[in-house]
Amino acid sequence: YMYRIYLGKPSVFERKYVYATDKALDAEKMKEAAKSFIGKYDFKAFCTKQKMKKSTVREIYSLDVLENGEELDIVVCGNGFLYNMVRIISGTLFKVGTGEIKPEEIKNIIKDKNRENAGDTLPPSGLTLLSVEY
Repeated sequence: YMYRIYLGKPSVFERKYVYATDKALDAEKMKEAAKSFIGKYDFKAFCTKQKMKKSTVREIYSLDVLENGEELDIVVCGNGFLYNMVRIISGTLFKVGTGEIKPEEIKNIIKDKNRENAGDTLPPSGLTLLSVEY
């Protein structure tokens, strides 16, 4: 999956496919925080359906924050995703970028499994499925 954040005002053609913000984001802190998501964890704090009957354990193989001019792309690769997981991870990294959450707090958010400690669920407009591999 990829979540695209546009810094500023997107063009008419892009506005339906990005999450636009006028907030300044610290991409370096977001990259630092992204490393904490890599691995096999219980991602219950990053799921909006809290009464799942199946396991909330997933493995993230890679999570990259890529800077491309006025765009920040959050690219996530894993063995499966929970409901709204990528949008919540992106919202959490967004809060890291604004300074509301410190990069070193991510491990505790994962460990505590409390949805209220993670970031907001960002709108679906910025989310893109890049590929599915079997």
